[in-house]
Amino acid sequence: MKINVGVFQYKMRDESPLKRIQRLEKQLQKNSVLDLIVCPELFLSGYGSFEKIQEFCEASDGAYSKKISLLAKKYSTAILYCYPEKHNGALFNSAQYFDNKGLSVANHRKKMLPPTADESKIFKPGSENSIITINGIKSAIVICYELEFPELIRSLALEGVELIIAPTGQSVNWPAAARYICRSRAFENGIFVVYANSTGNLNGISFMGESKIIGPDGLDIAIAGNTEKTIIGEINSSDISLIRNKLPYLEDSKALN
Repeated sequence: MKINVGVFQYKMRDESPLKRIQRLEKQLQKNSVLDLIVCPELFLSGYGSFEKIQEFCEASDGAYSKKISLLAKKYSTAILYCYPEKHNGALFNSAQYFDNKGLSVANHRKKMLPPTADESKIFKPGSENSIITINGIKSAIVICYELEFPELIRSLALEGVELIIAPTGQSVNWPAAARYICRSRAFENGIFVVYANSTGNLNGISFMGESKIIGPDGLDIAIAGNTEKTIIGEINSSDISLIRNKLPYLEDSKALN
């Protein structure tokens, strides 16, 4: 099974969700071969401002989500985007996946909330894993800090997940996460990882960019620098068995349980 995945490395700036959605559409117009495009963490509101999060939060079927659903249908491309979700009076740091027909298949609420930018104070933690199938490839959605827990990613890999989709809002203060941890999660499990970060500066945060698509050998298929751009890589599930036959980390890990 194969899919072409794009990462829209968005340059954080003080602008409305509608302007951000317009920028996303321009990327879709330029990249017609994509099966899926992934946007960074809190793409619609920006990261680090409680006021903007409150202003732009919405339900999973809100006005902004409907516009993104229409984009997915218009361009026959699945879209994973991130937003502050308001549900029953609580706020969640969420990532919603629309398939290429514009149907909502998953709405992942970030379970692990760091103290960074008061996330653990602003948001309520989610409670569920989000596993989906994209063109026959079993995939899971995690958000930023969640990728940094090897136990979580290992458990997903043991459930048969072949692709981790990880939108993030990583700053230059913690470069190890963007440069090493995401690659390690791919290598130690023999899976693909799509790591979608922001770039630019907003609310006193300097986002480091370096979005990447990583193969099951832990090596980059595609990598962005620190400018706004879309990178593209092919996810080929047959590569997984080739790597695991040489390095059976996942199978051997079962002996530890």
